[in-house]
Amino acid sequence: MDAETSVLDRYVGERVDSMVDAGLLDEVYDIYKPGADYTRGLRQSIGVREFEDFLKTYLSDGNSSENGSVLLMEERKDDDKVTKENMRKILDFPKDEKLKIILEEAIDRVKLNTRRLLRRQKRRVSRLETVFGWKIHHVDATECLLSKCEESWDAKVVKPASEIVQCFLESESELGHDSTSGKPIERDLWSQYVCEACGNKVLRGRHEWEHHSQGRAHRKRTTQLKKAQTFKSREKQEEEEEEEVEVPGDIMKTDKI
Repeated sequence: MDAETSVLDRYVGERVDSMVDAGLLDEVYDIYKPGADYTRGLRQSIGVREFEDFLKTYLSDGNSSENGSVLLMEERKDDDKVTKENMRKILDFPKDEKLKIILEEAIDRVKLNTRRLLRRQKRRVSRLETVFGWKIHHVDATECLLSKCEESWDAKVVKPASEIVQCFLESESELGHDSTSGKPIERDLWSQYVCEACGNKVLRGRHEWEHHSQGRAHRKRTTQLKKAQTFKSREKQEEEEEEEVEVPGDIMKTDKI
């Protein structure tokens, strides 16, 4: 299922706003931990890390808003429910309110990062077609997202998608073959790759291997391994050269005898 990028961008904005209304701030507050690493685990996911600056400001001791409302640290520690209610009310603050500005910036970052993610996903799906030869059926949901009509969604998205899946299940003989030449398509989905540089890590399929080999950690380990191999090669070469130097001397001793 796909749609025009501009329509998806607008849909993402509306979706994030609905998530905020449904309690996103409460969930982020429960996950937040001062000084935590926001580059690993759940905290690195979109919708969490973007609120770190806001929560730092909101939970800082003695922070007060320009309209005179003071959000006390002791109150936040003793009653999370009241804290969350106060946090949601920030969206109703005047436009020039510091906390509201920071919160709206965080929400905008969630929207921006989500839009970047959908573009990456589009590129990856495209690669499945161009690199691996996957036969992908695109169901255009642009009109449905614009109209927001359930009947339109059922007719133009659900029905054709169901028919495609049904056809897939009933046409096993056609799977993995080019529709024009009838030749099998080499997808390399189940080939196993072993990365010695990363401790013999096992990767399945070319896509997973390419994703791994382009990673920073893999490239760093590969560089270190090459340096170590070069060093060992030089040591071995030096030892061989030393042995070659000693041989003529032995021959001379033998000649004298």
